Amino acid sequence: MTEVAQEQAERLALQARRKMLAGEYETAIESQRKAVAILQDQLDDLEREPPASADEREESAHRLADYWGRLGGIYRRAKMVPEGIEAYEMGKELERRYQLDDSYNRTNWIVLTLLQDPSQLEALGHEIDESIAIIQTQVRGPRRGEWWAWADLGLVCHLCRRTDEARAAYEHFRQAGARPADYQSVLSVLESLRAEFLPSAPGLAAELGATIHLLETWESES
Repeated sequence: MTEVAQEQAERLALQARRKMLAGEYETAIESQRKAVAILQDQLDDLEREPPASADEREESAHRLADYWGRLGGIYRRAKMVPEGIEAYEMGKELERRYQLDDSYNRTNWIVLTLLQDPSQLEALGHEIDESIAIIQTQVRGPRRGEWWAWADLGLVCHLCRRTDEARAAYEHFRQAGARPADYQSVLSVLESLRAEFLPSAPGLAAELGATIHLLETWESES
C-alpha cells in the first residue's frame, strides 16, 4: 500500500471518530468500514508478496486490528451490540493469528458478549483463561509499563473469580500512571458488568463493586 492510501485510511478513521462523538453513527460506521477495507487490502497484498518481511506483516496486522477495534467501539456506542461483537472478533482473530502484543479486541469481545448475555460467562471460561495467560505473558515483557494491559488483566482475572490477582493487576494499572480519563473508562466497563451480573451472579457483582470502590479511591488521590 502506498503512503497516500495509508493517509487516506487515517483520515477516514479520524472522520469516523468525529462523527461518532457527534452522535452521527451511521456516517461514522461508513467511514470506519472504508478505512478497515483499505488496511485489509494492504495486509492481503503483503500476504501475497513473498519479499514482505514478517515485521511488515505484523505491523500491518496490528494497524488493521486497531481499526477493527475502533469500529467495534463505534458499534458499541451506537448500541449495535451484535455488530460490535463481530468487529471485535475480527480484531481478536488478528491478535491471535499474528500473536500481537495487544489484548484490546480480545477483552472487548468478552465484555460485549457478556453485556449482551451474562449467562455466557461459564461458556467463555476457556477464552477467559486463555486471555489471562496471554496478557500475563505480555505484561512480563513488552507491555509491562502499559496501564491498559494491566486493566485488561484485572478484568479477565475478575471474570474467573481470581479477585486477588485482579486487584494486584489494577495496582499495576495505578502505578503505570493511569490518568483520570483512564480510570473513568475502566470504571464504566466494571459498572456495566456489575449491573449485568447482579441478578445472576451476586457474588461476582459484589467483588466487582469492591474493586470499583477501590479504583474510585485511587482516582480521587491521583
